[in-house]
Amino acid sequence: MAYFVLPGRGKRVYRLAIARRIVDSTARGTRDRSAAGHARRRTRVLRRALRPSRRLQIGLGPWLRALPARLPDPALTAALSRLDPHVRVAYVLRNVEGMPRYAVRDQLIELRVRDPWPVIRAAEAVEVPEPRRADRFEPELLRPVRTRSVLPLAAAVFLTAALVGALLLTEREGAREASARGLGLVAAAPDAWTRGARSLDVWPARGELDGDRAFRG
Repeated sequence: MAYFVLPGRGKRVYRLAIARRIVDSTARGTRDRSAAGHARRRTRVLRRALRPSRRLQIGLGPWLRALPARLPDPALTAALSRLDPHVRVAYVLRNVEGMPRYAVRDQLIELRVRDPWPVIRAAEAVEVPEPRRADRFEPELLRPVRTRSVLPLAAAVFLTAALVGALLLTEREGAREASARGLGLVAAAPDAWTRGARSLDVWPARGELDGDRAFRG
């Protein structure tokens, strides 16, 4: 249903992948298996198919890999793409879903169509080519969609942000405490370590950066 209602732009493979993605997105959190629950989900599917978001085209790979070997007949989809969007919905509900006229009227009202009867009559007057039986589309042959969970990525981003925030906070607190105590970095004579205590806190600085003022700052 979502596939036939989508605007007739682009290749069939992308339309079918986007249609299935729309249907999958409406299934999340859906536990109501009653007729009312099915009707609410159908309304959500139709709304998204009527005005598909561009974001549906991002990360479409899992749905493209799950396409069936045989796609719907292009003649039917090409004929439906020339119709007004709401007329296309009415045609799909009447002829593909087999819904009675009163149910189609109620569904169009749910889609905010103010005067549904002219839309229904226009849909009933549409003549589209009969799909060839050899190319009949069987939704039952769809392969499962295997998507990667975004939870590990989200957890990694959260932990990275937390660590960066902790480091920045520690650096700011350390600088504030040093400033409050009047602490600062001073340079000692090169042989100063030979006099006085022999402990790690007076061990001489070594390496290529011991004379880098920016680093010491």
